[in-house]
Amino acid sequence: MIKVAILFGGISTEHDISLKSADNVIAQLPRDRFEPVLIGIDRDGAWFHYTGDAADVVTGAWEEHDANPIVLIPGRGEGARGGMLELVDNEFVELDVDVALPVLHGQGGEDGTVQGTLEACGIPYVGCGVLASAVCMDKDASHRLAAAAGVRSPKCEVLWRGASEEDCLAVVDTCGGYPVFVKPARGGSSIGVSKAADEAAYREALDAAFALDEKVAVEEAITGVEVGCAIMGDSIHGIKMGEADEIVITGDGFFRIHLEKDPGANTELRCPADLPADVMTRVREAGRTVYEALGCSGFARVDLFVTPEGEVVFNEVNSTPGMTYYSRFPQMMRVAGHELGEVLAELITCELHR
Repeated sequence: MIKVAILFGGISTEHDISLKSADNVIAQLPRDRFEPVLIGIDRDGAWFHYTGDAADVVTGAWEEHDANPIVLIPGRGEGARGGMLELVDNEFVELDVDVALPVLHGQGGEDGTVQGTLEACGIPYVGCGVLASAVCMDKDASHRLAAAAGVRSPKCEVLWRGASEEDCLAVVDTCGGYPVFVKPARGGSSIGVSKAADEAAYREALDAAFALDEKVAVEEAITGVEVGCAIMGDSIHGIKMGEADEIVITGDGFFRIHLEKDPGANTELRCPADLPADVMTRVREAGRTVYEALGCSGFARVDLFVTPEGEVVFNEVNSTPGMTYYSRFPQMMRVAGHELGEVLAELITCELHR
């Protein structure tokens, strides 16, 4: 039986979303081949081995019982299993783990920090590596690399916390004028993201974004539909793609499915996307190009726009996409004929063979 350390929680603003993703991953992991080892990370960054009822993961109640502290040991050397020690009855004992599956979103989990920690401890893990995770997390860096690979990206300018009023106003002109999107440069799930149609809204948007990140991206607002590509694998061992989906937004809002009490409140997800065959081909080509240009491996979701003229424009990459029951990545793979349990098994097996 392969012991899979499922990492969930974390220090980011997406902590609760990670719990929802982990809940679904735990439920779908094939039990005939894999044994889940639940590793929760609290909002302060402390790691725990949770041995209680898995149903308490999604509610956050896991922190209140059956949780022993974990420490990680760097430099274990090749072939060492684990790299994790668990505090049991005031004594540290080795926690038997074959591979880690981080189900963490946002800073401190999806940005290369946890990936680097696992590598330093000799623990194999599923998903993008250190560099790809860091680049995908940073909207400015990912846009530059995608553009260099030949995929059109929105005009994007960076502001740092404390930027002058003159600089803040200047980047709007550089991005083509209002409306613009204002985003924490290293955030996700639309948290802290605003669409600003005038200067007053823009100032509020900057305040909201700077409250979450010292680096803020101001982007040209692309008119068109948002589409996504679910991608698995790497350039060496081969790449598999799910069906591309399409987001249909009600009213003048934008995609913020994780922030709604009802996940479908302002959003309809169409999978496969209702686009002409030639456009779908270019969407898939652009998705694969970005995935490879950013050095992704394991799995990721590449998000793009299709303009009314049929131009494909890069948006962002989620190096650990949502895995909830309503998330896009599992749905895109399912429509392509691959249930989440099958996908997880393939990802874990490929990582262990690699």
